[in-house]
Amino acid sequence: MMKAVLQRILQAIFAPLAKATIFNTALPAAEANWLGADITPTNSPSFLRLHVTVAAAGIFRVARTVSAVTVTEDLNSGSALTANAAYIFDIEWRSGDSLNFSYSVTGADILVFRANEIGAAL
Repeated sequence: MMKAVLQRILQAIFAPLAKATIFNTALPAAEANWLGADITPTNSPSFLRLHVTVAAAGIFRVARTVSAVTVTEDLNSGSALTANAAYIFDIEWRSGDSLNFSYSVTGADILVFRANEIGAAL
């Protein structure tokens, strides 16, 4: 019994929850949302780990909405991502946050985009 409870606790802490994925898909218009709907955390607080590879250099952004107010955050210190290079970003989020993503350019493909919730609260 205790072993099963401990396994569930460890899984809740360490098993990522897939929140969004895009693979080999054309970029939308510059600065347009990548996802059809914002994503929200299942557990709070937790982290969202992003794996991003885009076939064109550009600035990757997170749009965080809280109480109907949206703030745009530039990732990679506001510097352009290198085309065809893989990047990993961890973003803190909590109840009340909803996130979407955009890119400063178009005309190429999103090669890989994965968003996984990690470090879930108990």
